[in-house]
Amino acid sequence: MERTKNQQFFIYLGVIAVMIFTLAPIILLIIATLSSGQDLNSKTLHFLPSHWTLKNFTDIFTAESNDASVPPFMQALKNSIIVSLSTTFLTLIIAILASYAISRFRFKGQNGLLMSTLGFRMVPEIALLIPLFVIFARFGAINNLSSLILIYTAFNLPFAIWMLQGFFRSIPKSMEESAYLDGVSSFGVLIRFILPISLSGIIATGIFVLLASWDEFMFASIFTSTYDSKTITVAISEFSKRGMVNFGMQITGGLIASLPPIILALIFQKFIVSGLSEGSEKG
Repeated sequence: MERTKNQQFFIYLGVIAVMIFTLAPIILLIIATLSSGQDLNSKTLHFLPSHWTLKNFTDIFTAESNDASVPPFMQALKNSIIVSLSTTFLTLIIAILASYAISRFRFKGQNGLLMSTLGFRMVPEIALLIPLFVIFARFGAINNLSSLILIYTAFNLPFAIWMLQGFFRSIPKSMEESAYLDGVSSFGVLIRFILPISLSGIIATGIFVLLASWDEFMFASIFTSTYDSKTITVAISEFSKRGMVNFGMQITGGLIASLPPIILALIFQKFIVSGLSEGSEKG
């Protein structure tokens, strides 16, 4: 009995330690957003500000740019939402069709195609940065959200295809064969049977694609130079210019940018856990 109590004590201690390790940065981030510039630039170590203020939030949502009718941060937030949702939708549509074809139909070079798809994702993104920039520049597609959507889709497709084909392979073919006997087409089987069964895996894959698109910085910083096309990661980085860093705006922007992923993770937590657990079992 005493041993059980000791085990529970260490379990609770471990849980508390993990919670502190996880929540402490978020709490400090929130406190920093409510601190004045003087507190943030102070060389004296202190956790609570001497003066609480909402100025960072008002400034980040009201500061106007020189060439835009809306605050640049708000425009960047809107651009990130458009790019992330569009990339996720386009990636899932293509990945579902490709994964179903790879997992259900037999054709020459099938395994080679799957491995080459994954191999493309192994190529460092920075190695393709200049060639892609030259190609898009010649087509006049710089400072265009569509360019970012196409690039993000291309880089996220291998991961999405690899994930989804594992889910589709695990579904018994007997169910599909009975549907075929009833006159259902291959596309009908995919829509009516495969997608509902694989819903948790599809949502989990979509969340990862959305987060990867939301957090991407390198391509967004190179392919965008106007307030109409910059994403939120680029907008946050621009609070640091010419050796001067506006810590208040940068931290506040980081907090706002982190809220959508956190909210999505909380909403779809059940699907993410279920999708990953099913994927590990099926793998």
